[in-house]
Order: sequence, then C-alpha cells, then structure tokens
Amino acid sequence: MMKKFVTNISLFCLIAVLFAGFSSCSSDENLEQKDPIEEYFNEAKNILNGEIILSTKATMSGVDKTLLPNGCPTKFSFDWVNDKTMKLSLDGFTVGNMPLTIYFLCQCKFMQLNSWEKDEYKGDGWLKFKGKDGQVTGNPKDQSGIEKGSGATVIGYLNVKTHEINFIVNYNMMNVRSECFLQTIDKNRINNYEAEFAQYEKDLAAYKKEHGL
Repeated sequence: MMKKFVTNISLFCLIAVLFAGFSSCSSDENLEQKDPIEEYFNEAKNILNGEIILSTKATMSGVDKTLLPNGCPTKFSFDWVNDKTMKLSLDGFTVGNMPLTIYFLCQCKFMQLNSWEKDEYKGDGWLKFKGKDGQVTGNPKDQSGIEKGSGATVIGYLNVKTHEINFIVNYNMMNVRSECFLQTIDKNRINNYEAEFAQYEKDLAAYKKEHGL
C-alpha cells in the first residue's frame, strides 16, 4: 500500500513538473507575440535609424573569417517600413577570407524577451527584434539571384537605455553568418568609417603575413 502511495506521489510530481514546463513554454511563446513596451519601442526607432557602423565577425561553418579579435567595421542600414516594421540591410558584405559578397535585407519585428532571454539580458530597456526569410543575393544587378523564402534570419537584442546591441544574421547560404557581438552603438563611427575599414584591412594583411595565410 505504502509503495503504491509513493509511486503515485512520484507520478504526480512528474506531471506537475511537466505541466510547469509546458506552461513556461506557452508563456514564452505568448511573449514573442506580444508587442514591446511602447516607450522602449519609440526609443528603438530613434536609435536604429539610418546607417550605423558596428563591429562584426563573419563566420563560415563556424570558422571566423574576419580573423581579427575585434572583428570588422560593418555598415548596416536601418529603415522603417512602417510603424511596426524595421528593415535591416547590408549593401555588399564581404570581409577577410570570405569567398563571396553578400547583399541582404530583412524586415524585422520587435517584441518582448522571453523568460530565458531575461536571464541573459538583465536590467531594464531590453527589446528583441526578429526577422525571417530575408532576401539574399550575391549580385544586386541580377534579381534572379535573390532568394525569396530563403530561410535567412535575423535575431537580435537592443537596450534602449544603454544603446547596447547584438544580433546574428544567418544568411542560410554556404553556412555564412554575421555576428554582431554585444557592443554599444556609436553613431559617430560613420564619420570615420573609411579610415576604420582601411585600418582593418591593413591589420588583416599583417595578420595573414604573420600566420602564413
């Protein structure tokens, strides 16, 4: 009798844990469908607007093609299609040992962070932005090169209070990704972009020579 009672208690506990897990997942899914806090969203529109230089690492099959620890200065364009949708684009992206140049644009929606993400991105001011099926091409003059329904995605996070940002663009092409690691947006970098990129190329050449690449 006691053994059966213990078994029933154990089964009840297991069901309770599973139910709690399912409830948590359901709650997180609902957050992804929920609009962000309006105050934060309005700030995001002001911050992510126009051309912004961010340091990125380009990876191919997990291998860092930018080679340098600080990544490569990369020019992103942020435009607003409407009050709810942001367009993120790259007008010709290639760095380091990448064998191709990528032109890319993707429409992104903003949302609240789920409970797991809040554990990683602590504090006030965080928003999540997410886009799917971005348009990818290696030749902007040839429209047939654009892949629609490409599976290319953007997942990113922005803190409107600290102006910190990070995101990953997965092009779903030759296993190439752009990884904008966590950093603070500095809009003044656009004024020095050409010189900053030239310095990157100089440092890259020195790195290749040193390592026999």
